[in-house]
Amino acid sequence: MGMLIPINPPRLSEDTDIEIFVQTNGLHADLILPSKNHIHDWEALLPLSRQTRGMINYMAIGWGEKNFYLNTPTMSDLTFPTFVKALLIPSQAAMHVEHRRYRPPSGEDVSSIMISEEMYQVLVDYILDAFVMEDGHPKIYPERGYHDYDDFYAAHGKYHMFWTCNNWTNTGLKKIGVKNSLWTPMDWGVFYYLD
Repeated sequence: MGMLIPINPPRLSEDTDIEIFVQTNGLHADLILPSKNHIHDWEALLPLSRQTRGMINYMAIGWGEKNFYLNTPTMSDLTFPTFVKALLIPSQAAMHVEHRRYRPPSGEDVSSIMISEEMYQVLVDYILDAFVMEDGHPKIYPERGYHDYDDFYAAHGKYHMFWTCNNWTNTGLKKIGVKNSLWTPMDWGVFYYLD
């Protein structure tokens, strides 16, 4: 029921000049942010551990269950034991960061949200708090990305059925005042109130 209970009223459109996105793969919702702007430089903090070609303009950032992330590169790799273990046994979280060249394409699996600089700073702080830091840098799991344009990092928190990847994304949106679900373990709840 928490997915149908809204939090935060609809926002006014004044001073909302930063575009962010929420995108789902059908199960998991990520936040997609500018790779750098005058508020924060994600590229400097999260440089790619492997070479890639082309300019990076966006960063897709998600929080999720470590074992699920590292061992399920595609939905076809998902096994029933992995799924059940992730839901029923509180387990270590990880961050997934994907460096992207292009703006996410419009579609049912993507929502664009215009926010203010103040809202963006709150979102940056929320995301940064999720990373485990080591010697002033996010702790990376070397050579564990799915491609040459993504990486995994250690994260704070435990993943379980009452606190999922979608709860994490939803909470970030609620913190910056975006109308969203009270509680949502599922991706559709994250998108339910987004325009």
